[in-house]
Amino acid sequence: MIDLNVTNMRNLVENMQLIPAANQLDITVLICTRNRGDSIQATIMSILDNTHTRFELLIVDQSTNTCTAQAVGALSHDPRIRYVNTNTQGLSIARNIGIALSRSDLVIMTDDDCEVAPDWIDQMAAPFLQHPHVGIVFCDVVAAPYDRRAGFVPVSLSAHPLLIEDLAHWQTCDGVNIGIGAGMAIRRSVAEAIGGFDTLFGPGGPFRNGDDIDFTLRALAADHQIFRINDVSVIHHGFRTFQENRALIRGAMYSAGAAYGRLIRCGQWRAISYYIAMFIAMVIVPIIENLRHLQVPPVLGRAIWLVRGLVEGFRAPPREPTHNNIKVVEV
Repeated sequence: MIDLNVTNMRNLVENMQLIPAANQLDITVLICTRNRGDSIQATIMSILDNTHTRFELLIVDQSTNTCTAQAVGALSHDPRIRYVNTNTQGLSIARNIGIALSRSDLVIMTDDDCEVAPDWIDQMAAPFLQHPHVGIVFCDVVAAPYDRRAGFVPVSLSAHPLLIEDLAHWQTCDGVNIGIGAGMAIRRSVAEAIGGFDTLFGPGGPFRNGDDIDFTLRALAADHQIFRINDVSVIHHGFRTFQENRALIRGAMYSAGAAYGRLIRCGQWRAISYYIAMFIAMVIVPIIENLRHLQVPPVLGRAIWLVRGLVEGFRAPPREPTHNNIKVVEV
C-alpha cells in the first residue's frame, strides 16, 4: 500500500525498506517518464554532465513498454542513476512516488523531453541556501529549434529573478506564468507538509494539467515562498501542433480554475479575489482590447474553461490521502 498523496512519506519509505536511513544525499534529481525511451537518454546525459556531482538521479518510469528501461539500462554504469518502475499512471502520482523515495530534502525536477545546462543543479539549489523560507524554485524553460509554421513548444521565461512571498504577490506578478514543472525544485519537507502533488492534477489526472500551479498555490497558502531564477534554463523539445496547442490552453485554463476552486473549498476565501483578478487579466482585458480594435474576441473559450474549472475544483472532495495497490520495482 502506497500513500499517493505522500502525507506520510517517511513512513512509506521505511515500510518499503528501499532507502538506507544512514545514506543521505544532498540533492535528488527526479525525472518522471512514460514511454519516452527515444528522448530520455539525452535528458539523463545532460544531468550527469552537470558540474555539481553529489546528487542521485531518480527515474520513476510509468511506461507501458520496455523502451525506457532499455534506454536507462544503457547508462546504468553511472552509480548516481536509480531506476524505479511502477504500474501507476499520472504525473502527480509519479512525482509523489519520487519524492517519497528521495534521499534528500532538495528535489530538483525536469521532464523526459528536456536537456539541462551544465550548471543547472547548482543554480537551482542556490536560492534554497540563500532564502530559508523558499519552498519552490522555478527556472527558465526555452524551446529547442522547431518549425514555427507547424506549431510551438511550451516555454517559461522571466525577465528578472523574483522572490514571491505570498498569494497576493503571486497574483500581482502574473503567477499563472511564473514557472512550469520542466524546471522546478522543491523541498521534500514542504511537499510532506502540504500533502504532496494533488493526483487530480497533471497529465493522467481528471484536471489534465496544472500540477505545478496547484502545488505552488498550496505552498504559498501554507506560508512557503517561491523563487524564480532566470540565469539558467532547461531546453524543451516538447513540440506541439497548433491543434494540440488549443487543447493545451483549454487544459491550462481548466486546471487553473480548478486549483483556485480547491483552495476556496479548503477555506482559503482570499483566493476568490485572486481568481477574479486572474479572470479579468486573462479574459476581460483581452476582450476589451479586441473590441476596441473592432475584432472578434478569441478568448471566450478561456472564460468557459476557467469557470468550469473553478466550479468542478470547488465541488471535488477535500484532499485526503489516496491509497491504492500499486507495484514499485527498483532496479
